[in-house]
Amino acid sequence: MANREIPEHVPLRPTGDVPVIVRVVWTDGTEEWRPARAVRWTSTHVMVAWRDDERDPRSERHEWLRAGDVARSVSWLVPPERTGR
Repeated sequence: MANREIPEHVPLRPTGDVPVIVRVVWTDGTEEWRPARAVRWTSTHVMVAWRDDERDPRSERHEWLRAGDVARSVSWLVPPERTGR
């Protein structure tokens, strides 16, 4: 992940388990928004968890992201492109 960033001070214990939406930038430059859970946080960073395969608990990954890449909700929507008008 290209936008992974570990904070200077890391909480040692989980802080919570909050549903979030995260912006992930992969090393090839591809960007995606995906559901995750915030499990630790500081004032500047959030550790998020998600499963690459929802059925496989071993596929769970934990990543630190900047707080600006994590949201509890979004107010924007990109509507589908309409054709035939």
